[in-house]
Amino acid sequence: MPPPTISPSTEKLIPVVGLSISGTFPANPIATTAHSVVFKVHSKLYRRDVVVKIVNRNAIPSSIAEKFLPRELDITMKVRHPHIARCLAITRPAPTKIVIISDYYERGTLLDLILTHKRLKENPLSVTLFRQLIEAINYLHKRGIAHRDVKLENIMIDGNGDIKLIDFGFARHIERRERSRSFCGTQPYTCPQITRFRPYEPFTADYYACGIVLFTMVVGKWPNLTMSSMNIFPDKLPSRSCRRLITSLLDENESCRAGYDECVNSEWMGGHPVWMFANHAYFYEEVPNRDEDPSNFEMSEI
Repeated sequence: MPPPTISPSTEKLIPVVGLSISGTFPANPIATTAHSVVFKVHSKLYRRDVVVKIVNRNAIPSSIAEKFLPRELDITMKVRHPHIARCLAITRPAPTKIVIISDYYERGTLLDLILTHKRLKENPLSVTLFRQLIEAINYLHKRGIAHRDVKLENIMIDGNGDIKLIDFGFARHIERRERSRSFCGTQPYTCPQITRFRPYEPFTADYYACGIVLFTMVVGKWPNLTMSSMNIFPDKLPSRSCRRLITSLLDENESCRAGYDECVNSEWMGGHPVWMFANHAYFYEEVPNRDEDPSNFEMSEI
């Protein structure tokens, strides 16, 4: 397969960006889209490998460039959480170019991990990764941000095996109880309301997508959503407590669909009571004393 073509304007920009991060660009990018090109670069400035995404604003439809792009850049720069990809810098070195510099995560996506292992063991791997995912989602929701494109391809795995949620292209600030009319996302992660082009509650839509992620992690294939949620599981997979949680996450009724509290307090997650510290600033759960019963706490900031 021939290497992807890079526009002359981007080629001229690469040395400038390389100088700004004290890094040398490789000959070929690691990814390209209709409006962007992505490189893995070792930066002496950041003292590690970084991802450099160069966006051509002129290649984006004007409606998206005016509506979605400013949201993406604003949210990408503001969020700080151990399970959300870290954006290091956003620059505009040319009127039509935007450069986004982020940490590089060497183990690829959660989809890559599932394809390699066929499916993931429920305990401790799946329950740990899923807890990390809903902590990232809860962090966003508490700040009034709906992601709206949660999927395996948007969940990276870092060198420690922890997840990092990426891609805020469809994310937006929204008020609680406000319904969204932008029918965005990716099949099969989109909730029934989006599929039917009906106004939807974006926070519960994120948890529906989390349900699809969890099903795929523990079963190793997409759910057959033409069947009722009670009949989508193979005979022996997953465990009953995991099935109940997935079924609750995939509830068509938004008001009944599981959210953060229901996940954390579920029987499936309750079977893993002691959580690892994510970093010095956040924790999942205090390790209880011997005389105390384990209790679930949401991720808190010290």
